[in-house]
Amino acid sequence: MTTDFQIDALNIHTAQREEWHLQLTEEPTFGIKLARPNGAIWTAAGDDLFEVLKSVRLQIEPLSYLLLCNGARVDAHPSGMLRDMTGGSTLYILKMKRVPRERVFIFDRAEADTVGTVADQRDFYQAWLGAPKRWRLTDRARDAASEVWTRWRDR
Repeated sequence: MTTDFQIDALNIHTAQREEWHLQLTEEPTFGIKLARPNGAIWTAAGDDLFEVLKSVRLQIEPLSYLLLCNGARVDAHPSGMLRDMTGGSTLYILKMKRVPRERVFIFDRAEADTVGTVADQRDFYQAWLGAPKRWRLTDRARDAASEVWTRWRDR
């Protein structure tokens, strides 16, 4: 199956945006073909969409371009379970010292001030992993209410 996307790329030196074409293939492995309007093409393939996107991003970063999509957000990363269930197409938005709740599609548009390099994303993820996590009181209350409801319903 092949899916086409229009995706914005940002030149970090000139702050100009360009609309690029991204073609995604999902079988037998994930593949990305990224094309710039001037005809330049970058490709990558692999078992996990997040890793494939990261590979393409590493090819365009030396040219001073960042993709404006959730997969390039510094604070976005898939969990192991999301990688297994969605092939890395769904990511969590990570907040420091918080358990992740918000999920986003990897190719949905992201604002320029939220994206960064692969190294920026890796550094944020490592810092997030090392930070102690706190559940917000509302998260705990919602989970407790859900547990009570499930137990009552299933009795």
